[in-house]
Amino acid sequence: MKITIDTIDLAYADHGIGQPVIFLHAFPLNRMMWEGQIAALLREQRYRLVAPDWRGFGESGIREGMPSTMELLASDIASLMDALGMQQAVLCGLSMGGYAAMAFYRQYPERVSGLILADTRPNADNE
Repeated sequence: MKITIDTIDLAYADHGIGQPVIFLHAFPLNRMMWEGQIAALLREQRYRLVAPDWRGFGESGIREGMPSTMELLASDIASLMDALGMQQAVLCGLSMGGYAAMAFYRQYPERVSGLILADTRPNADNE
């Protein structure tokens, strides 16, 4: 599936119903890295599982000359949540996905019902 955010097409997967969980992938991967976790959690039949491709990754577009900052990626997640009718979600981020999850939490703390952070840290690796 795709939605248009800020003139780019953002690709995402959306499976199940229930508690929203958004999976945020690592650099330089895409949403497919979460296939095993999504398949396992779908068996629970308790979660709505969403996995987007970041701008310029997987099937998502990118706008030339516009840097993809963590704040911009966080804004993309907020826009995706709005489009999908989600007020809150658990964010699950690996590495760069964790950076974006923390940026999202700083900008939209009321929209986070939980954080799962793996192999990440609060500051960027380098400039």
